[in-house]
Amino acid sequence: MLRSLRPSLPLPSAALIGLGLTALLPPAAMAQGWVDPPNRAAPSPAATSPAPAPAPAAAAPRFAPAARAETPKAHAPRRVAEETRRPARSGLHAATAARRAARLARAERLARSERPLQVQIPAPAPVAVSDGQMRDWAVASQRLARDYLASISGSNGAALAAAPGFYGSQVVFHGRPMSVASLMSEKRRFVQRWPERRYRPRPDSLRTACNAGLAVCQVRATVDFSAFSPDRGARSQGTVDLELAVSLAGGRPVIIAENSRVVHRDAVASR
Repeated sequence: MLRSLRPSLPLPSAALIGLGLTALLPPAAMAQGWVDPPNRAAPSPAATSPAPAPAPAAAAPRFAPAARAETPKAHAPRRVAEETRRPARSGLHAATAARRAARLARAERLARSERPLQVQIPAPAPVAVSDGQMRDWAVASQRLARDYLASISGSNGAALAAAPGFYGSQVVFHGRPMSVASLMSEKRRFVQRWPERRYRPRPDSLRTACNAGLAVCQVRATVDFSAFSPDRGARSQGTVDLELAVSLAGGRPVIIAENSRVVHRDAVASR
């Protein structure tokens, strides 16, 4: 299967809550909520008579104007004291605001001095690739994947000799960038642990997707494997999903990334 890929609030304050509630309450309920209790009247000469029944609660609002009129007189000295202190407090706030503005200005100047220069990097020009060339890339990538698996199935000497020719100068091997020399160390340890190996890709599992802008094709395959170590008497076999990124930017296709995942294992090595 072939396909191409194109370059791809904080909680409300108590004041706000109060305002919301007052908007919902009827006017009568609002008046009762803000009325102070009436002052107790002085005892009359007929105090020995039985006390009258308490007035209903609805009569309380009639005393509201008197209570509100007395309130400013009771707190007049306090308000005068507050007025005398207000200029000093305002001056303190102004000084604090001035210091804060100066700090912000210094921070902005420092940020401008440390800000890197803006460099305009032109976007890469699109690569015009015909459908025929994309098909050729896909075929070459699949052929490389088959040849690679066949080489791993050979003897240790043949596999190690052929391995460098399948890779580019830098490879991402199972998520780790490394050079070909480091990759060969990984391959050498692998073939020594499993001297006998067979890797067979399922013919109907090969999938290829090519990116014209990067000149890279990704090949996926389901591979049945078996490995045996006569010295250890260990055998392992199962199925893996293999992914190869093949670059076709040069004169020949090369693997620039490799990853695999075991999806089924029939037997696990004993040691």
